[in-house]
This record gives sequence, C-alpha cells and structure tokens, in this order.
Amino acid sequence: MSIFLFRCIRKLRLHALCYRLLYPFCRSTFGNVEENATAAARRLAVLHPDVNSTSLYKNRMMQPFAYDLQIIIPAYNAGPYIEECIESVLSQRTDFSMLVTVVNDGSTDDTLSVLRKYEERKDFCLINQENKGFSGARNAALEQIRARYIMFVDADDKIPRNAVDVLMRTAIRTNADIVEGGYTRFTDDEIISTFRHREQTKADWRILYGFPVGKVYKSYLFADVHFPPGYWFEDTICLYLLYPRCRKVAVVSDVVYQYRQNEQGITSTSRGRIKTLDALWVTRRILADSRRLGICPTSSLYDAFLQDLQINLTRFVSLDETVHRDAFGVTAALLREYFPGFR
Repeated sequence: MSIFLFRCIRKLRLHALCYRLLYPFCRSTFGNVEENATAAARRLAVLHPDVNSTSLYKNRMMQPFAYDLQIIIPAYNAGPYIEECIESVLSQRTDFSMLVTVVNDGSTDDTLSVLRKYEERKDFCLINQENKGFSGARNAALEQIRARYIMFVDADDKIPRNAVDVLMRTAIRTNADIVEGGYTRFTDDEIISTFRHREQTKADWRILYGFPVGKVYKSYLFADVHFPPGYWFEDTICLYLLYPRCRKVAVVSDVVYQYRQNEQGITSTSRGRIKTLDALWVTRRILADSRRLGICPTSSLYDAFLQDLQINLTRFVSLDETVHRDAFGVTAALLREYFPGFR
C-alpha cells in the first residue's frame, strides 16, 4: 500500500507540497535519529554490514590505444541470450575499430561454451574467472583499457546495428566525454516501450541518465575508477564519480540500446530484501571516494544526491519502519557532511 501511495504522490507531483506539510512533524520525529547517526549506522550494520569497498582503483591504460572503442560485456549464466547479444555487437555497421571484451563470471550453464566459439576472432577477448559479481566482472575488463572510448552492454541485452557508429561519430564531432542515446525495453515477444532524447550537447551532465549502458565514455574517466565490489547498485558511480568530471556531454535521439525486461534482475527481485541497504552503503562509500578525487559539491551534484535518495526510498519502502528511521538518520548525516549550506 505504501509503495502505491508513494508512486501516486510522485505521479501527481505532490511531493513538494507533502514535504512542506510534513516537515515540522518529520523534524520532531526524526530529530534524535539525526543527532545519533553513528548509532543508526551501527544498528543497520548488524542487519546488513557495509562491505566498505572503494571505487578508486588504478586501471592500466594500454597507450597508444589499439582500438577506438572497447565494449565490455559481463556474463553470468547468460546462456539463453549471450549469443544474440554478442552477434548484435559484432555485426555493427561502422568503420570504428572495436574490441569486444566478454567476462565469463563463473557461469555454471553453457555460457562459456558459447563464448569459446568467438575466441579466434581478433576483435574478441574472453576473460574467464570465478564468480565476482557484476562489479567484479566489469572491473576485470577495465584493468586493461585498450581503447579511446568504453561502452558497456549487459549479456541479456543487445544493441541496434548503427549504435556504435551513431555514438562514436557524435563523440568525435562534439568532443564530448560521454555520449548517451535512447533505448527500447523488450521481452521475447514484443517491444514494451521506447525512449528518445532530444539531441543536445551541454556542459551540464544532468541531461544524462544514471545507468551505465547505452553510452560511450572517454576512457580517461576509468583511469582511476572502477565499480565498487560487493555492492548492489554499483552503478551509483555514474552520478558521483564519472559525470561530475565531464567537461561536456551529449545525447542523441537515436535508439542505441535494447534492454531486455528481466524479471530475475536485481531491480525486480530485490524488493523487501535487507541487502537493499547496499543502496545506502554504496552512496556513503562513493561520496567519500568523490571527496578523495577532489570532486566539488556543486548544485548539480547536490541535485543528483537528492534524486539518489528518492530512488533509495523506493528500494527501502518494503523494509521495516525502524530501518527507515535509521536510514534517514545516516542519510541526514551524509547531507550535512557533504552538502553543508545547500537548500
């Protein structure tokens, strides 16, 4: 019921009004928790500890780069879809040189045997490792960066044949640090929805969405950053560590990514699980990493922080009310520490 109510408030754009009406009550109710954020964090850690793994890591830049674009595909038990994904990448219509790096992350199905069929290709690199999760798989490929630009594709998704050419031509023409395109969501039977950007190039990175796919990145952005191991919601590095270091970003109207609606993915299966507290822990960890990288707390970053908290609320909403209160206390402490003086 609370999830339905929350979504209705968002759809009706009543969240600002609700805030103004409820602020005095919330202030008095949660005030003691705010003052005791350390104790709140300790109680939450009993339920689900913070793995406390950093996003800062020195990847090896293999310069001079041998390729224009390195496409990284993490694969775990992706047998039903991996071949369709690989074929969509290898069949790109483009003159840009590509290296497709696929990381078999300890699959126990036939994923590895499918990938073995491509091993002899010069534009294909297979990394086979024990299971290390989504972050560990992407990071294995990032340890040796061999191209000027990087792109991520998930093993159950695919990309249209013009995706690389559209993104790379825009990147070269605009000299943007990140270029993002539109996407479709599909099932085995039909296309569910399509999203397209209005084309623009700006210094304001808030025109980008928070997921890592459907984009090309200048590889320098990953020279000292990788995905923090052990967390769910590791994509949070986009908002706090990658986007704020961009001088210029661009979006294109073309659909460049095809996202398979996966009912077994984290987004669908995480609701009500205590590990969703990773959303709080990873935000705390990455904010600390952003400070170590010298990223300034700008208004754009503050907006991203507030949006991140709004998303976290939808992840925590099925958890116990005591968890909500403690998460609020920790979050309020993060706001005071990293964004003092912001409205």
